[in-house]
Amino acid sequence: MRIADADVLSAGTHAVRATVAAVVGQVETVSSGESSAYDAVLMIDRDADVPGGVPLLEPGSSHEAIVQAGPDRAGSEPRWIRIKIPDAHGAGNDQDFVLASSGDGAPLHHAVLPADPVAPLYSSLWLYLAGLQPVLFGIKTSTAGSDVRFGARDELSFVISPPVGRFRHIGTLSLTQSRKESVTFSGGNSGGGIRPLPPVNFY
Repeated sequence: MRIADADVLSAGTHAVRATVAAVVGQVETVSSGESSAYDAVLMIDRDADVPGGVPLLEPGSSHEAIVQAGPDRAGSEPRWIRIKIPDAHGAGNDQDFVLASSGDGAPLHHAVLPADPVAPLYSSLWLYLAGLQPVLFGIKTSTAGSDVRFGARDELSFVISPPVGRFRHIGTLSLTQSRKESVTFSGGNSGGGIRPLPPVNFY
């Protein structure tokens, strides 16, 4: 077996294990490794097509956020982004999203896929109820590749998808500056009309 073939096989095996871990709620297996952290702002487009009854997704709204992404190392492997909206649902009640490098459209948006350090798409993998609608949350990037890394002033597309369908843009997540302080993320941190379904609420 050539070295290149062994690398591809290793990345594929890692992705399968990460997908299985996400299914059973072991998100630390998906979202481990060295990371970069940023202060950020999530802005929902004024004309966004979003589920009703969810204040966080109200068109035209803006929210302070914290973002972590990783691993930063070179190569192809599962990648992740974690997003926190502090006090999104009142003091001490955050909204967290734990996303992994994935594909667009069912069933690929339920799978963890190996990617370069900045993946084209990150998915929540499993469903939330947003209002009365089942959706997946995600992030799309405009530039990906082996030499690309996240940095301050990057703008990422905040997207949602129905269970069967493709992700659509509803807002922009802007990374404003690097952040040193660490924070804790949990897929169970939710509210305000956003309800994580199993296994997301076990993360």
